[in-house]
Amino acid sequence: MLRMSYMPSDFHPILLVLGTPEQLLILADALEAFSQKGGKAVLNDAGVFSTDTRVTLEEIDLEGERNPGLWQVEKGATDLVWRLPKNYAWIFSNEVANLANSGEPAGSVTLECDVLSEIRVKVSIGEWEEDYLTDDFR
Repeated sequence: MLRMSYMPSDFHPILLVLGTPEQLLILADALEAFSQKGGKAVLNDAGVFSTDTRVTLEEIDLEGERNPGLWQVEKGATDLVWRLPKNYAWIFSNEVANLANSGEPAGSVTLECDVLSEIRVKVSIGEWEEDYLTDDFR
C-alpha cells in the first residue's frame, strides 16, 4: 500500500511517502494527471493512504501572491496544501517515476520548490519497514 504521513518538526518538517516501486507509480500518475488538468486534486483520493494526513494539490501561477510548495492549511494541522504550477507537477511526476523504475532496492527523492520554510516531500522505496506509517505499526 502506498502510504504517507506528515512528520512535523521545528527545523525540517517532511511529508514522508513510502511504497514499492509499483505503488510509487500511483503517485507519479497522480502528479502527471494534475500537470495536465491543473485545478485541485486530493492525493488521498488518488490512492495514497494515510491515517492522519490529507494532501490537496492546488494549481498556482508563479506570478501570483502565494508561494509554491507544500504547506499546512493552518498551524498544527495535518491537512496540507501542495501548491504547484503544472510544470512543477510534471517534473515531480518524472522524478518519482524515475525512482520507481530505477530497479534499485532502496532509494529516495526529495520534492521541493526551493521556497524558505516549505515542507519537503520525501518519497522512498526500500528504506523503511513495510508497515511503517500504518495503524498496525503505530
